[in-house]
Amino acid sequence: FSEPPVSYLSNSQTTQQFGPPKEISPNPLRFSTECYRDFFVDTALVPFMSRSVSLLEELAETDDAINLNRRGYCFFAGSDAGTKALERFGVQASSFGAGPLRRHDGSAGRGLAEYERSPANGFRGPTGLDLVYGPELIQEIYPFVTSKAQVMLHARRCGWLDAQALGRAMLTASGGQVLRGEVVGFDTHQGAVTAVQVQQNDGVAVSLKCDAFVNAAGAWMERVNKLLEAPPLPLKNEVHAKVILNDVQGVIPQTAPFMVWRDQVDLDWEEDMKEFLLELDDTATGGMVNSASWLAKQPGGQHLRPCGNGRVLLLWEHLHRHVPVPEDPEMPISDFLEMYPELCVRGLKEMVPGLGGYVEGLGKDTSVDGGYYTVMPDGRPLVSPHGASNAYVCGGMGTYGLMGSPAAGAECAQEADGRGSRGLSLRPEEEDKW
Repeated sequence: FSEPPVSYLSNSQTTQQFGPPKEISPNPLRFSTECYRDFFVDTALVPFMSRSVSLLEELAETDDAINLNRRGYCFFAGSDAGTKALERFGVQASSFGAGPLRRHDGSAGRGLAEYERSPANGFRGPTGLDLVYGPELIQEIYPFVTSKAQVMLHARRCGWLDAQALGRAMLTASGGQVLRGEVVGFDTHQGAVTAVQVQQNDGVAVSLKCDAFVNAAGAWMERVNKLLEAPPLPLKNEVHAKVILNDVQGVIPQTAPFMVWRDQVDLDWEEDMKEFLLELDDTATGGMVNSASWLAKQPGGQHLRPCGNGRVLLLWEHLHRHVPVPEDPEMPISDFLEMYPELCVRGLKEMVPGLGGYVEGLGKDTSVDGGYYTVMPDGRPLVSPHGASNAYVCGGMGTYGLMGSPAAGAECAQEADGRGSRGLSLRPEEEDKW
């Protein structure tokens, strides 16, 4: 960021308790969390994502220039209800095509003899899912996880990659070029796009003749769609925010997987802080600081992953879900909750108690950034002809945009080349495309 974040803590008590607003440190990482997975509880998405992951693995096969790993996604629960929920989830994901489900409970004295640990690097390793029961076995694998954890569900064909390296590799393979600018209009003839008008960043206007046009503008798909005078798209944008924590205390090993806490949590406020949060809430006057709601139990889903150089990404999507996104969203985003880093730490210390050491002392180099999830009402990708006979849309993949882009891009390319199915067939139960 080149500018400090907007401060939402504006009364006199704020300055006394939190000090003046802190400038967010420049983030050396990317806006995306850069993760991938092949398990879903939607029968249409499993083969789609399996194909996408296979394409990623093919691209990484020679020298793994995209730094693809297969450390997996680990979900933890500390309650009986959470244990049953993860068991149901594992059974369903396995039945939908995510691979075999294996159980490890230490019976017959086997301990973890049949549990295969994920390699820290590389993308060759176990597939399917593993359920590990009991804090003893869980802590044998991950000693820094709370002893409250009763079960761990480890989904295997999952991990993360270098998104910018992926872009470079695909650009090199395609022989394409990068033109930096803004689409400002179209030339059409007999219902087809013949040229795209672009205002370059250097101020020069260019007209790009084309045989086909793909709108893959993410959060700005509707803006481009309007320029084409096409029917509206049923897309919604949501804020996607992440904290980049400089883990100077070494709480999270840099070899750890992607980790998620499933159960509800209490954020454990002191009494005087509870009063302050009630006063701070400005939602009654149209603000975005819903701090009164932080006093209640919060839903699970908070997660983290290491990201190199002693840094750890922390995320808790529900904390920004109430934030309205304008029709033409800004980038970079400045309207993050200022207490988002502390809220993430408070929520994640339920899973990793060592993170509690940061509650009162987040470093100045802790930063926040993010972008947008652009989602369809049914959560499925939007890959289809739209707006002109040779125009297409490709997006709407929300939480799985990066990981789904190889399969979505391949399908869209086949569409544009006349070899596709005229709309990715992920909505067979509906008469129209979406």
